[in-house]
Amino acid sequence: MSFRKRILDVLNGRKPDKIPFFSFEELIPCGFFERELRNMGMGFVLLSSPLQLFSSNVSFTTQSSAKGTRTTYHTPKGDIYFTFYNNTKRIASPGWEVKSDFFIKNNKDYEALIFMIQDTLFEADIEEFTERDYELGEDGISHVVGPMPPYTEAQLLIGLEKWCFEQYDNTGKFNELLHALQKRTEKHIECLSNLNCTCLQHLGDISDNISPENYIEYEVPHYKKAFAALRSGERKVGIHIHAKFLARHKDWLASVKPDYVESYTPPPYSDISLPELRKALGEKVSILINFPEVIFYQGYEKTKKYTRELLESDSSFNKAIGFSEMGLMGVNSKNRKIFEEGFAAVAQAVNDLNL
Repeated sequence: MSFRKRILDVLNGRKPDKIPFFSFEELIPCGFFERELRNMGMGFVLLSSPLQLFSSNVSFTTQSSAKGTRTTYHTPKGDIYFTFYNNTKRIASPGWEVKSDFFIKNNKDYEALIFMIQDTLFEADIEEFTERDYELGEDGISHVVGPMPPYTEAQLLIGLEKWCFEQYDNTGKFNELLHALQKRTEKHIECLSNLNCTCLQHLGDISDNISPENYIEYEVPHYKKAFAALRSGERKVGIHIHAKFLARHKDWLASVKPDYVESYTPPPYSDISLPELRKALGEKVSILINFPEVIFYQGYEKTKKYTRELLESDSSFNKAIGFSEMGLMGVNSKNRKIFEEGFAAVAQAVNDLNL
C-alpha cells in the first residue's frame, strides 16, 4: 500500500495496512538519507496552495545587507517594512523567514498595514496545485495553510511582543486590525470554498501564547465557520496543535470537531498523553503525531521501544506518526548520526507494528 493510500484511508476512517509514517517535505533534505527513509515507507506532507495572493495598489522592494534583508511595502498610506535575518543556514527551513522586526513601529503604521490587508486579492491557481499534487503522486499528500484566525494572524504580522501589549494598550487600533483581517479571511474562505481539491487544510494552531479563554472568544468562532465552509470528502480540515501545555485546551478543541489534528507532540514534550488526547477528541479525529526528537538521544533501541509503546497506547488506528516540527533543521555533523538512527528507529517500529 502506498503512503498516499495509507494516509487517505486513515483520514477517511478506513483501517490502513500500517500506521502512516511521514515528514513535512521541507524538513528532510533531498538526498541519500531521504531515499533510505522513503524505502522504509516514509511519505511526505507537501506545503502547497490552490490560491495566489495579489495587491492592486501595493508594491514592494527589498534591500539586503550583512545584518538581514528588509522588505518594504509601498502603499498610498505610507511605507511599512519588516526585516529577516540572513544566513540562518540549517536553523530554519529555507521557506521560513526568521524575522528581526515586524510591520508596526508606531501608530501611523497601522493605516498602511490595514490598507495592505484590505487590498489583498485572491485568485485560484488550481492547475499549478493539481500539477504539484500529481508530481508528488503516491509519495504524499498536499498541505494547505490558512486562512488563519485573525487573532493569530495579527501576532504573525506585528510580532509577539507588540501583539501582547497592543491589544490592551492600543485597543482601538488593534481591533481595527482584527476587523480588516476578519474581512480578508472571509474573502479567503469564500474563494477556497469554490475549489475542490484533495488535501489537508490547516486553519490555525494551538500555541502557548494564547489562553484557553481567548481561544474560545477569538478563535473558536473562526474554526466553526471555516470548518463548515471548507470541509468536504476530499479536503480535510484541521488544527496544528504544537503547544507544550496542551491539556488545558482539549475541551474547546474537541468542541470544534476537526477532521484531524497535526503536530501533537507527546510527553516528554507536551503535558497530555496520546490516550488522554484520544479520549478528549474521540475515535473519528485523525491524530498526526510529531515525534519528540529528544528521545533520539536515548539511542536506537529505546527510540524504537518508545515508538512502539506510544502507538500501542492508543487502540485506534486513526493516527499517523512523523516529523512536522523540526526534522533535520539545525542538525549538524555532531548530532546527525543520532538523528539518522532515530528516524530509522521510528520507521522500523512502524513497520514492525501489527494493526
